[in-house]
Amino acid sequence: MKFIGLEKLRRRLERIPAEVRKRAKAELMLQGREINMLQRSLVPKDDLTLAGTIRSEPLPDPEIGVVIRAGGDATTKPVRDSDYAVPEYDYALAQEFGREGMPANPFFLPAIRVRKKKARARVRAAVRRALKTAGK
Repeated sequence: MKFIGLEKLRRRLERIPAEVRKRAKAELMLQGREINMLQRSLVPKDDLTLAGTIRSEPLPDPEIGVVIRAGGDATTKPVRDSDYAVPEYDYALAQEFGREGMPANPFFLPAIRVRKKKARARVRAAVRRALKTAGK
């Protein structure tokens, strides 16, 4: 897959001062954790394992960003009496989207939708503050 303008974007990212980059990453992680806290409050209370798998992970350098995840090995279970080609499923997905005989209990996407705008504004403000102090 080819991305138009990717090299230009990489050059622009490399010109960001280290202090601004550090502040942006820290603020993104903080906002990711706030979203995680809301997601944990929305998870069905009978399953603390799922709540424990909700996390924010930073992107590798030189990229600036955060990946918010839930589920994984702790919530992946074998399928009983399956005619499906997949022998396992992640019940984090079953909670979020539902499955046959079980309604959806969304916890992941609603929290992101609620907090995304506020998180972006806070990250932008933190970057602006860092740019002002880096320029002095």
